[in-house]
Amino acid sequence: MYQTRVLLLGAAALFTPLLAAAQQAQTVKWVHVRAGPAREYPLVSQLPPAAPVSVQGCLSDFSWCDVIAPDGARGWIYAGNLVYPYQSGSVPIVQYGTTIGLPVVTFVLGAYWGSYYRQRAWYGDWHRWDAWNHQHFRPGFRPRPPPHRPDFRPPRPPGGGGMRPPPRPPGVRPPPPPRPPVMRPQPQPPRPGGARPPPSRPPMTRPAPRPRDDQGGGRREPR
Repeated sequence: MYQTRVLLLGAAALFTPLLAAAQQAQTVKWVHVRAGPAREYPLVSQLPPAAPVSVQGCLSDFSWCDVIAPDGARGWIYAGNLVYPYQSGSVPIVQYGTTIGLPVVTFVLGAYWGSYYRQRAWYGDWHRWDAWNHQHFRPGFRPRPPPHRPDFRPPRPPGGGGMRPPPRPPGVRPPPPPRPPVMRPQPQPPRPGGARPPPSRPPMTRPAPRPRDDQGGGRREPR
């Protein structure tokens, strides 16, 4: 009996690190760690690609997983952005969660936030977030999340397109851009012989003047 108990303890000691290592997943890109299983929840942290995370469990549909980041931050990541070692490869948890056998957990906002987010600026509004949480998962109803002030701003990824040019030294103006050359019309070549071109319209003819009275063209006297 004693030997059997020793063997069981030894086997448990051997399989414990294996189970802990088996729950290590990796991110496939820059991901956001949220305070709940939805994109509307406050931002907790941000992780770069290939960051190892410890998966504590996932929802029943394996759409979101509760993880622990390398810096110890606790939160939820969309399972489509997590890959898991399986059969000498890496598979997305959102598709292979059932096959892998990850634990299924439920999200209780009051208990979860009370355990990990008491120091956050938005923790005081957990009652409103809890009411929104129950309405959010109702089919056909998508209410707006409560407003909150973020206490975490993710750093910009390196190599992003948001780099600003260095400031210019004071008192130095940039040279003006070159002006485009002024295009002047080319002079027309002279016509041969110096003759003018014929008018485009025929000359206007004036009516003949009426004869005056002294020229015999006056009015006739009645007979």
